[in-house]
Amino acid sequence: MSNDVIEKGQATKEAMEKLAVPAPEMESCLATALYECQRDEPFNGAVLQSMTITYTYQVPTAGVAFNSDQKKWDLYINPYFFCKRLNRHERRAVLFHEIYHILNQHPIRVPFRKLSPKRTQLMNVAADMAINQFIKHLPAGCPSCKGNPPGQPCENPDCPGNCIDVKKYADIVRGQQVPWKENMPMEHYYEKLLEMFNDDPGVDGEGDGEEEGEGEGGSGKGKGKGKGKGKGMPGTIDQHNWDASSEEKDLLDATEDLVKRAMVKSSFSHSSLPGFVQELLDQIKARRAELNYKHILMSILKKSISANARKHSWTRKSRRFGFFAPGTREAEMPHLDVYVDTSGSISIEEANEFLGIVDEFLKVGSKKCTLNMFHTDNYYREKHRLGEKLDMKKFQSGGTDLTESLKLVAEGRPDVALWLTDGYYSDVDVEKWMGVGQKFPQCVFVISSSGEKNHPLLRLGQTVQIPVKDKK
Repeated sequence: MSNDVIEKGQATKEAMEKLAVPAPEMESCLATALYECQRDEPFNGAVLQSMTITYTYQVPTAGVAFNSDQKKWDLYINPYFFCKRLNRHERRAVLFHEIYHILNQHPIRVPFRKLSPKRTQLMNVAADMAINQFIKHLPAGCPSCKGNPPGQPCENPDCPGNCIDVKKYADIVRGQQVPWKENMPMEHYYEKLLEMFNDDPGVDGEGDGEEEGEGEGGSGKGKGKGKGKGKGMPGTIDQHNWDASSEEKDLLDATEDLVKRAMVKSSFSHSSLPGFVQELLDQIKARRAELNYKHILMSILKKSISANARKHSWTRKSRRFGFFAPGTREAEMPHLDVYVDTSGSISIEEANEFLGIVDEFLKVGSKKCTLNMFHTDNYYREKHRLGEKLDMKKFQSGGTDLTESLKLVAEGRPDVALWLTDGYYSDVDVEKWMGVGQKFPQCVFVISSSGEKNHPLLRLGQTVQIPVKDKK
C-alpha cells in the first residue's frame, strides 16, 4: 500500500474523529431542544415530536425532506452542526426553522415551479427570508462573516451559518436605501431577489421566463435599474431537499396528517388551533379541491377512448394463451383539439392557467394536439407538443364569438374538443352543420374560476369550472 493511500486514510480518520459526537450528547441535545420547543410554542413543539428526526452526516447542517416511500415528512440534522456549532437557543431556533417551512407550505409551493438551479437557490433564500424574521436566536454567523454582503455564505467551516435576514436587504432609490418590507410571503422576496441578481448569467437559464426589475439597485451595492448583486449567490442555513418528483397530493396529505397528529399530541381541538394552523388546513382543503377538478378532467379524457378500442399486439402476451397468441392493448389516445379563449375578458393569469391545463391533458394523452386561440376569429391554429413554449406576442384580444372555431370542430371532427374559456359568449346553432343522425364532436368546457359555468353551449359536452383559489 502506497504512502499516499495511507496518508489519505489517516486524514479521513482524523476528520471523522473530529466530527464525531458521542451518542449520549446527541440524545441530550435533541431532547433538551424538543423540550424547550414544546415549552415555548406548544403546538409547534408537538409538530416536531410527531416527526421522525434523524441524525446524519449526509446533510451539512439540517433540513426537512419528504419521504416519498412512506409518504411523510422527515427532519435530518448533522450531529456536529447541531451539538457542537450551536448553543441551546440556536438548536431550538433551527428546529423551528425547519417546521416553519412545512407549516408555511414552502415545499408544496416550490417544487412544482420549473426553475433553473440558480433560480431555485433564490427561491430557497426567499423561503428562509419569509420565516426567519419570526424566529429568535437563529445562528448569526461568526466574526469572519459579519462583514460579508447580505446572505453571502461564510468560508469558515466551523461557522454556525449566517442566516438570511430581510433587515440586511435594501433597494437604492434616488441614492437612498429603502429597506425591504417585512412580513411578506416567499414569492414577494423571490421577485425582489430576481431583481437583485438579474445580472447573474445563471439566473435566466432553464426555467420560467425573464422578469423585468422595477426597483433600482439591489442590496445597497447596486448601480442602475435592477442591477444590484452581491458577491455570488446567497446561501441558506439548511438544506431544502424538496423532491419535485413527489405527487403534490402526497405532500398535502402528509402535511395535513402531521398537523392532525400534533393536534392530538398537544390536545388542541380544531376550534382552538392557532390561527395560522387553521389557515393552513383551509389552504390544503382548497388546494385539494383544485387537484380533484384536474383529476375529473383527466378522467374525462381517458373515458373518451372506447372500452372496445383495443389493438392486438404480439409484444403483450394473451391472458389465455400466453405468447402463443397476441395480447391486446389500448388504442392510441384520442385526437385532441384545444381552443383557448384570449378575448378581452380573459386575464393574463387565466390565460397562463389555461396553458398549464393544456399540458396536464397532454401528459395523459398523445403528447400533442392541435392548439387554437380565438376571440371573434380563430386566429391561431398550430400543432402543439407537451412542454412546448408559446410566444406570448402571438396572443390577440377582442370580443368573443365561437362560431368560426366551432365550424373547425364540425369539419375536422376531433375525438375531443377542449375549450378553455370564461363562458361569456352567445349561443351558436351548430346543429345546422350536422347531417342526419350525426352528432357534434365531444366537447369539454373548462370554465375559469370567475367565469359563467351555465354557459350557452352546455348541451355540447361536459363542463368543469376551475375552483376559486384562496388568496390569503
